[in-house]
Amino acid sequence: MKKLVALALMLMMVLTCSCSFAEDKAPGSVNLSIMLALGQWTDNFDELIDAYKAENPQIGTIEYEFPSSSTYWDLLKSKLASGEMPDIFGCNYGEQIGMWSDYMTTLDDLPMAADLSASQREACSVDGGKTIQTMPIYVEGWGIIYNMRLLKEAGWEKTPETRDELAQLLADLKAAGIKPFMAHYAETSLALTNHIGSVWVTNKSNPLEFFAELKSGKDMDLANDPDLNDLLDYYDLILQYCNEDYLATDKWTGRNAFYLEEYAMEDDEGSWEIPNIMNVNPALADYVVQGLQPISNDAAKNKLQIATINAGVYKDSKNVDEAKKFLNWLIESDTAQKWHQEKMGNIPAHTTTVLLDNLSTLGKDVFSYISAGKTHEVMTPWTPDSVKDSIGEVWSLYVGKQIDRATFFEMYSQIWKDYAASL
Repeated sequence: MKKLVALALMLMMVLTCSCSFAEDKAPGSVNLSIMLALGQWTDNFDELIDAYKAENPQIGTIEYEFPSSSTYWDLLKSKLASGEMPDIFGCNYGEQIGMWSDYMTTLDDLPMAADLSASQREACSVDGGKTIQTMPIYVEGWGIIYNMRLLKEAGWEKTPETRDELAQLLADLKAAGIKPFMAHYAETSLALTNHIGSVWVTNKSNPLEFFAELKSGKDMDLANDPDLNDLLDYYDLILQYCNEDYLATDKWTGRNAFYLEEYAMEDDEGSWEIPNIMNVNPALADYVVQGLQPISNDAAKNKLQIATINAGVYKDSKNVDEAKKFLNWLIESDTAQKWHQEKMGNIPAHTTTVLLDNLSTLGKDVFSYISAGKTHEVMTPWTPDSVKDSIGEVWSLYVGKQIDRATFFEMYSQIWKDYAASL
């Protein structure tokens, strides 16, 4: 009996995390900092801080920065160089964890680590899943968002599933006197590189394997690649029906135009838009719908892009244990999950987390795509930093109609050849 009690106590210690979470500290004596590439959190995060501080009197302040993903990595590098690293910082899979693993502590002792699937453990690690260094917080999805009230005025009851259907929808909207498409491509690295630019790769049967071959410098005959040509065809179609100033339109200008229902559709937007919609035009939440980008005429190939948002803890933080505790609370607690799902449109990253009945409308759409197997993790985390600017430039030149398709293929292929040669 004593052995059973001892084992139970040991198990309880493991499950409540072995990193001294329960250690008493003076009220207000612990200050934390967090930085994630989540601009949409800026106006909404204080309520989580207040809730956490109410439960944890040892916390004095939790400072936060949520820059755009277009500037996040440069800002994080500057903080590392200046010795001002945040205690918790965003770091996703692929090249990202590979680059930052030396600066992150182990997270194996977080209670939520036990809920990771085998594939998540491998992706959150640089040693095949043995040591967890970055932890999934939630999942977001994106593609095209639609104003179904305006689509119905043009005779449409559902979102298009193929590029030809998309073309017909755009033509029908225009014929009905409705502005079809809002495109905001001013932030090249955000829209054209991080989000849309790799959609074609996720249409492959094995995207990660294909991308690895592309990065190896292998001649992939991209000029004849059907999926890459599909994406170029998609862009050509969009540019016929979108706002004329698309390359000068930033995300907030584009979003506000959609919120105010000046356009029926908006490219490169997703589940994170719910809090912004609720702030500007709550009525829109009743008929806004999340759809994928149907770049192919084979509906089975098209997938909604999703991103698992992960974070790690800086290994030289003065408050490593407290940072771990807060990160785990941000994922696991009922308070945080209610905030994620109902207010922010976020999908739980852990299958053991309960899906709430009041999950936001765009969150429900994304979850439906996930449940149907119609999603793929965006390829951005597997894209080397050293090529992102070049990729953004060539996409910008094509979308800006400054180069033709043949030149695009030549320039795009050369980027990967040069990258492979630099290794």
